[in-house]
Amino acid sequence: MPTCLRRLALLLLCAGTAGPAAADNRCPAGNGYDLVVGAERSLARADWPLAARQYGCAAERADDAALAERATRSAYDNHQFIAAVAGARRWLELAPDSEVARRFLATGLLRLYDDGAAGQFTLLLDTSYPDRARGYMALLGILAEERNETGAARVMQRLIAADPDVPEAHYAMSVLWQRADDGATALAEARRALELQPGWRMAGLAEVRALATLGRIDEAVQRSAALAADGDAQSRLSHAWLLLGSQRREEAVALFTELRSSSETASDALTALGTIALDENRLDDASRIFNELARDPQNADAVLWHLARIAETRNDKAFAARYYQRINSGPRAVAAQLRAFRLQLELGAPERARLQLDDFLAATPGSTVDIVAGLATILVEQGESEQAIALIDRALAIIPDDDLRLARGFLLERLNRVPAAVADMRAVLRRRPDDPATQNALGYTLVDRSMAVEEGHRLITSALAAKPDSFAIQDSMGWALVRLGRLDEGRTWLETAWIRSQDPEVAAHLGETLWLQGHIDEARRVWATALADNPDSAPLLRAMERHPR
Repeated sequence: MPTCLRRLALLLLCAGTAGPAAADNRCPAGNGYDLVVGAERSLARADWPLAARQYGCAAERADDAALAERATRSAYDNHQFIAAVAGARRWLELAPDSEVARRFLATGLLRLYDDGAAGQFTLLLDTSYPDRARGYMALLGILAEERNETGAARVMQRLIAADPDVPEAHYAMSVLWQRADDGATALAEARRALELQPGWRMAGLAEVRALATLGRIDEAVQRSAALAADGDAQSRLSHAWLLLGSQRREEAVALFTELRSSSETASDALTALGTIALDENRLDDASRIFNELARDPQNADAVLWHLARIAETRNDKAFAARYYQRINSGPRAVAAQLRAFRLQLELGAPERARLQLDDFLAATPGSTVDIVAGLATILVEQGESEQAIALIDRALAIIPDDDLRLARGFLLERLNRVPAAVADMRAVLRRRPDDPATQNALGYTLVDRSMAVEEGHRLITSALAAKPDSFAIQDSMGWALVRLGRLDEGRTWLETAWIRSQDPEVAAHLGETLWLQGHIDEARRVWATALADNPDSAPLLRAMERHPR
């Protein structure tokens, strides 16, 4: 790539300038003061492994809880979770009653997919939250933010064994299993919470979400309507979204329009109406609605996102890039920054694109893994596959992150370097043997790209047992069965995944299965439907090319 930029760009955007450094766990020479100064200098040049080691060694040599806290926070913020866990343990040695230190230790272990996380969350609940109900709700707030969704749900499952009669515990379980794609467990837990606390609205809404996840839409709508019948604004808003997702557009629009008049739900209702207008290509209406929303600064990120989408639809790439670039926090930030990067490249402004991404990374180092994975995908799309792999290799030298290693595996598979991709995925699975996402990644790759179809099928079966309502794993199961020659069973899974997701890769698999069964016209109908919304889908286009008219 061209001349590199500052700080994180030096390490990440110039991926080919240096190879991965060998791991070194030794304490550097020097006293505690020298180590702290060295750690700050290492942070300034984004040498996160060395900074974590220097801070960790300084914390071990000093009886200073504040220093141990600094070592923990610095390592945690910069993806050095092994060092963060060590720092949190030292912090707890010096401040055994620190709820914050215990929380860092618990979440650090969870991010390492370490079974010890459950024990630390148990201690956190026992020592920091004497009110068990409030404790469960507080822990729900922590666990619901974690990427390790199945691990978070399993932690809560361990916790509530001691509190079977606390409704908040079962509600928390329902929410977490909902996130982890297990609708049946989520439904059972929501209903247990309602048994213990009849009429609890939050548990009722959790029940509705679980029913929808299970595809029991009519029941979900009926239950949701009952909750909304007393006029509660949030229940009515939830019901409107459910109606929209159930293809009952007119009813949904009418309810969203009513909810515009409530101060409690006006912003959310306007957002929904604007999104509907945008999806229907009523760009002037959508623009008017989102500009109205912009009067409230709390809506800033959502407004910018949708105004960017409108500008893109109008082919005004410069305005779209500016809107996306201004989204630098919240759940849309990474996607927005990557989209702005793409648009700047399309506008012929690569230096501006790199500066923008560098500024974002410097301000939010915690986003580095997602940015690197996304940037590598962009490089592959531009035909710069070796630079994409070099980028991830260099990032792995400073961020020993298994999600990043999986991202490299996906890219290697895409580049037809299947043995190397499988090796990456197997390495992650050794550290995460019970992680359904990793099981599915490796299982699908074996099914689709190797002769080890039986092994892939076994891995996918384990993943599906943990996440039975994940359309991605349902798709993998369907394709595995097709590859095993069990076409009817495979088609059933693929049809379920297609109904739930409308995903183009699922459509590719379903169409190929229908073709193998001799249902040529039906296969073409599925592909045509998916192609209308996903004209650039590579899996879909490859499937269609294999079966020309």
